[in-house]
Amino acid sequence: MSETESPSSGSSEPRQPSLGPPLVDPKESYDLEPAEAAPAPLPPPPAPVLRVSTPVLPGTDFIKPGLGSAQVIGIAGATILAIAVVFAAIKGGATGWWSNGLLTAYLGLLHAGTGAVAVGFVAYALGRGIGNVPLAAARMLFAVSLLLLTLSAGQAHLHPILLYLCALLIYSLATIILFRWELPEWGGVTSIHGILWFLTYLGAMLQVAVSRTSQVASN
Repeated sequence: MSETESPSSGSSEPRQPSLGPPLVDPKESYDLEPAEAAPAPLPPPPAPVLRVSTPVLPGTDFIKPGLGSAQVIGIAGATILAIAVVFAAIKGGATGWWSNGLLTAYLGLLHAGTGAVAVGFVAYALGRGIGNVPLAAARMLFAVSLLLLTLSAGQAHLHPILLYLCALLIYSLATIILFRWELPEWGGVTSIHGILWFLTYLGAMLQVAVSRTSQVASN
C-alpha cells in the first residue's frame, strides 16, 4: 500500500451517502384491499296490530225487551182482537156479522205479521240484530188490535176521518210505548208497515174487481 493513499481508500467502492430509512413497499405494510362492508342494521320489527273487537252489549237488539213477555202481550192483544171481532160482528147486522167478524180477525192476524216483517226489514237496513221476533209480533198484534177495536167500536159515533185519525193515534202510542224506539226508527217501521198494509188492501180490491168483471162477462 502506498503511503500517499488515505486510510479510507481501503474500500473498493466509495460509500453512498445515507438518504434516510429504507423505503418500504406499501403493499407489504398497508392493506389496500377494501374492507368488508359491515352488515346493515336490521329494521325494527313492525309494531303488533292490535285487533280491538267491539263487545256486543246486551240490549243492542232492535227489539228491546221489557214491558211484558211475548206470551203476556200476545194474550192481551188476542183479547183485544176478540173484542174488536165482537164489535165488528154487531156492526155487520144479522146478515153480515160473520163476514165482518172474520174479516176483522183476519186483518188483525195478517197485519201483526206484516208489522213483524216491517220491524225485521228496518233492523236489517240499520245493520242491527232483530232480537226476539215473537215479542215483536205480539206487540204488533196488540197495537193492530187496538186500531181495529177503535175502528169497530167508534164507527157509529165519529166521523170517518176523525175515526181513522183516532185509530192511527192509538196505534202510534201503542208502538211508541211498547217498542221504545228513537223517532227515526219508529218512523221507518210504521212507514213500512203502512206500505205493506196498503199493498194487501190493494191486492184485495183488485181481486174483488177481477171477480166482478168475471161475473159480468159470464152473464
